[in-house]
Amino acid sequence: MSISKFEELGLSVEVLKAIEDMGFDTPSKIQEQAIPVVLEGKDVIGQAQTGTGKTLAFGGGLLSNVYPSKNRLPQAIILSPTRELAMQIHEEMQRIGKYNGSRMTCVFGGSDIERQIRDLKKGVDIVVGTPGRVMDLMRRKALRLSDVRYVVLDEADEMLNMGFVEDIETILDDVPEERQTILFSATMPQAIKVIASHYMKKDHEHIAIAAKTRTASTVKQSYYEVKQKDRFEALCRLIDVTHVSAGIIFCRTKRSVDEVCENMQKAGYSVEAMHGDLTQNHRMNTLRKFKNGTIKFLVATDVAARGIDVENVSHVINYELPQDIESYIHRIGRTGRANKEGLAYSIITPREKSFLGQIQRVTNSKIEKQEIPTFSQIEQARMDHLLSEVEDAIFAGKHKKFKTMVNEIDPAMVLDFTAALLQMHYQDKPGYGYTRESLSSAESSNGRKKGSKYARIFITAGTMDRVKVPQIISFFCDKAGISKDDIGAIDIKRKFSFVDLNPKVVEQVIENCNHKKINNRKIDIEIANKK
Repeated sequence: MSISKFEELGLSVEVLKAIEDMGFDTPSKIQEQAIPVVLEGKDVIGQAQTGTGKTLAFGGGLLSNVYPSKNRLPQAIILSPTRELAMQIHEEMQRIGKYNGSRMTCVFGGSDIERQIRDLKKGVDIVVGTPGRVMDLMRRKALRLSDVRYVVLDEADEMLNMGFVEDIETILDDVPEERQTILFSATMPQAIKVIASHYMKKDHEHIAIAAKTRTASTVKQSYYEVKQKDRFEALCRLIDVTHVSAGIIFCRTKRSVDEVCENMQKAGYSVEAMHGDLTQNHRMNTLRKFKNGTIKFLVATDVAARGIDVENVSHVINYELPQDIESYIHRIGRTGRANKEGLAYSIITPREKSFLGQIQRVTNSKIEKQEIPTFSQIEQARMDHLLSEVEDAIFAGKHKKFKTMVNEIDPAMVLDFTAALLQMHYQDKPGYGYTRESLSSAESSNGRKKGSKYARIFITAGTMDRVKVPQIISFFCDKAGISKDDIGAIDIKRKFSFVDLNPKVVEQVIENCNHKKINNRKIDIEIANKK
């Protein structure tokens, strides 16, 4: 039987209060099945796609058992493959532990290790980190794992792909045997089964969540990459340049729904909110107005949108990506019905790009990158739409009773009179108060520019070794302790790759990374021939 509320899972009062603040009211499938097992104290393998809410699945259970201790040593350690993911997990754990009081820190390469050592000396209950930096801190005796009772390996398959298997084994060997081991992975390669057999209890549970893979062929999917602070303006730019007959805007939380709806109403858009905190009568009235076209936009959570059955939704806009891939499929299925073409837009930040890639792979669909419309494009679109409305009024004969009035206007002023009427009508149109021609693009790890300030190195790993840009970045940051900002363009060939580096860190990279493994491939590094 499916569980419909977090309150039924056995989580602590403090965690439930934090989840309520986060705006979630219904657990995802992995949360529903994994949380009770984690709370029971059993070792668990959670097999689910990226973005299914796994942090809350292990973090909720963890923070229901871990409380601030008088001892200054960590009680739990969470390992992740990249610094970006580690930071993301740390932020999510802080939100889940808002009322728990547990002390947490995040450790990763490319950041000041002395500051991380100082944080550890102050005393922490939970450490989130990448294997390379955790190993460095263990070697320096700054991180002691003798009191650790919980170990989480998140994105375990990615960690193994990036060559961290030896680091993981070293870390697990240093943690007391009487611990709970929690492993999350999208796939189950043989290496994970080996780790499970060596480091997990024999009665460990394997929870596998199958992802639905079908998306409607009538839905054209696009995404727009922006900085977090520009997300709302990007939404408005998309709306203002597009003819939307009826659109559903999806947010992850009730709080986001309220904020987006309120800001859209301030800008003059025809919009109302739809989420679980609203009464049934209110939701029914809102849905009726949306169906009959009284309002043009609904801003909704996934749960509230389950009851929406409207045939003529022209656009679905993911203001925020959902917790899991299945929810994404449900969302975009609201448009493109009855063999009509629908449009699905997703507004993402660089951190969410990997999850978007996962959605494309799992659903076997193409989500094309598009540029955020400029103010000039928006103005042109508004003008075109205004002229189209005037033409429709003429064809419908709605203008006839005003012809007599127009005949009384001085012929020399008819042109100015018409232009003034259009200007007045244009000015009354809803829209965001734009102050810039375009939004600056969000830099992602794949969008690195070549420049003369870099030195180029050659590494003996390429596409045939399944090496990707994020793995190379994480490899250098974790092994050499450099910053992501020290890495420029990365050019991956079949058997080798070129990497642009800050000249100041080249020797550091060669010293720490040469003859080390990336994707289980031992690499050689040398300074590239300038030609």
